[in-house]
Amino acid sequence: MKKTFLVIKTEVINTVSRPSFLIITFGLPLIAFILMNVFTNASGGTEAIGDFFTSPVQIQDIPQGYVDEGNFIKTLPSNIDPDYLVAFPDEKTGRDALESGEISNLYLIPEDVVDSGEYTVISPNFSPVSSNGEEWMMEWTLLVNMLNGDEQLASQIENPMMVNPVSLATPDEDVSEYNPLSYWIPYGITMFFYFVILGSASMMLNSIGKEKQNRVIEVLLLSTNPTQLISGKLIGLGLVGLLQTVVYIGIGYSLLKISGRSFEMAANFNLPPEIIFWGILYFILGYAMYASLMAGLGALAPNTREASQMTFYLIIPLIVPLFFIATLINDPNSTISMAISLFPLTAPVAMMTRIAATAVPWWQPVTAAVLMLITAYLIVITVSKLFRAQTLLSGSDFKPAMFFKALFAKS
Repeated sequence: MKKTFLVIKTEVINTVSRPSFLIITFGLPLIAFILMNVFTNASGGTEAIGDFFTSPVQIQDIPQGYVDEGNFIKTLPSNIDPDYLVAFPDEKTGRDALESGEISNLYLIPEDVVDSGEYTVISPNFSPVSSNGEEWMMEWTLLVNMLNGDEQLASQIENPMMVNPVSLATPDEDVSEYNPLSYWIPYGITMFFYFVILGSASMMLNSIGKEKQNRVIEVLLLSTNPTQLISGKLIGLGLVGLLQTVVYIGIGYSLLKISGRSFEMAANFNLPPEIIFWGILYFILGYAMYASLMAGLGALAPNTREASQMTFYLIIPLIVPLFFIATLINDPNSTISMAISLFPLTAPVAMMTRIAATAVPWWQPVTAAVLMLITAYLIVITVSKLFRAQTLLSGSDFKPAMFFKALFAKS
């Protein structure tokens, strides 16, 4: 047990101390988290234009001005500060105030504003899109005056319908099918679990392959037996992969919540919090299966280059959900979606896609987890037979058929 722990410690320290690992695991998520917070704070949250119709406008550094040629504006709406929207008797006076910096914009309201539906805004700086994005204030003022100061009616015209959605689903099932994130979030989760399981399992192959090629494996086998070696590597690299998974799932879930302050579609998308639990569990089980297979491959192949020839065949089940990703997201309760999410070798990716796409009955992820646990145990037991000193020290040429023959051999 002490030697196994030493192998675990060595694998964790060697992997975590690499600058590339630190950048990928902590650097990139941290940058994404900071950028999202900066953007959210800069955008001022999810206040819609309609929110301004019910709360007073805060005075900015510089007010705005207008020239009402037809004396159409009789009153300012109650939520607009008179010190912020200033009237000028003529265009010349208004332009002088604009040039001197007393106002930020100047609105010219023609006599036929009601018939033409047009007015002019003059800004000191060129902006191809808008002048500071505050024309809504003048539009709101004009609308209120068109209705003789009836702000309640103006608000109803501006926002004619208030929709009260009622869902027959439980809160966990309440995901809008019209929200673009209902597709892209499950899609991203599919790709994430594919790459994180494959990447973590590949670390096992690379570790064994390099140690065999550098003949370090011979030194290790002098002080530990093959079983202790495979157990230590499997657990050590698994802890490293789990760290990455926890960091990315946590940051990803946090970013989705934070983005809800600035993006309405993110605010309306409900990702079940239990996805964090299932994500961690499914990573552990998926890693145990594929890392064990990679370990057996590394034990047989004389070097990493030759082992890569066989890698594709081992990860075919992990690729299958990618071919059915549209079905898993758009029709998650179909027969084929259920089948590939319950099959142990495809479940780590497929079931996570379904959990993100819809409310899955509790017994299905539990059943898939149990089947994965049994499969992982059988694979570890089977692959451990390949971790014999004569196998690890063998330098014979590797052939794909050799792997399966050794894997299913009785002993």
